[in-house]
This record gives sequence, structure tokens and C-alpha cells, in this order.
Amino acid sequence: MDRPEAYPITYGVLGLLAYWGPLSGYDLKQLFDHVLSAMWSAAHSQIYNELKRMKGLGWVEMEREEQESRPDRKVYSITPAGRAALESWQQQPPAVLQLRDELLLKMMFGSFAPPEAISENIRASIALHEQRLLQYRQTTQHLPVRDQPRQASGRPNPYASQEEEDIYFRLVSRFAINFEQTYLNWLYEAMEVLEEQNEE
Repeated sequence: MDRPEAYPITYGVLGLLAYWGPLSGYDLKQLFDHVLSAMWSAAHSQIYNELKRMKGLGWVEMEREEQESRPDRKVYSITPAGRAALESWQQQPPAVLQLRDELLLKMMFGSFAPPEAISENIRASIALHEQRLLQYRQTTQHLPVRDQPRQASGRPNPYASQEEEDIYFRLVSRFAINFEQTYLNWLYEAMEVLEEQNEE
């Protein structure tokens, strides 16, 4: 199937709609932040732009839900054409991983940095990746379950149950944890090497 104007974020949105059913743009943003953060991030504006484009492609449809004290809520559902597009995308080979990491770029040209600059950057990265590792470990304790009951607000709760967790989410969660552990091991090793060099 031809994939007009489709990007990875497009299929992230389609996948969430296929997995959890009708969602608002707000719901989708929350799920990107809590479920997909290990591999793909998205701003509100990107999500709303995707929903608008996919509505034009016939991949999603939108209904308005009335709310008493708030503006109507726009809720999006995946269409059969959207499911076909998602299935077609799954059958295409993925793009090769390209690691874009500013710290690694700075390290590559570390000989042009002030003596403490690289060490400070490594310390900051250690703090950041320790925090991410903790977040991923917490998330893995409550992996999402498909078709779970919604919260009182009507929004999906991606951590509603621990009984029938999705094996694919488990595998990606494991990757995220292993990646952060590997990155942290390298950061501590790099810090040790630089400290030894500074002592000479």
C-alpha cells in the first residue's frame, strides 16, 4: 500500500488509537509521554497536525463529545483504512537506527573543550540517565493492557492492570532499561578515564 505523507509519528498515533480505541489529542499526548517516551516523543502540535492530516487521508475519524463546563472534546478513532495503513507499515523494513547524541558529538571534539567542560557534561548526563532509568523501571511495573476500562474522566489509564500485559510493550520496556544501563556504564567509565587523565 502506498503510504502518503506518513512518518513514524503517524504510525505512533495510529498504533495508540488501534490499541486503546477512541482518544482525544490530550489522551494521545499523555500516552506518548508515558508509554512511547522510550522510543519516540511528540509535541502537542505534532499530534494535532497528524490527526488533521490523517483525517484528510481517511485514516481516522473524529467525533465531538459534549462536556458540561468545558469546550467539546474531539475524540479520534482509527478507520479500516487507518488499520490497513498501520498493517502495511508493519510489513516494511524499519529505517536503520541513527544515534544522534549531542554529548557524543561534544566528546568527539573534546580536545577543543575547556578542561572541566566535558566532565561537567558527563555529570549532567549521568543525573539525566539515572532519572530516565528509574522512570523506565517504574513504568515496567505497570505495563499497559489493551482494552482496559477508562478512568472516570473517560480517558484511558495505560496502567489499569498488571494481569495481561502486552508482550511487545514488555520487550520494548526491557530494551529501554538495558539501553539506559549500558549508557550509564559508559558514562561512568568515561568519567573515570577523564579523572585519571586529569591526575597525570
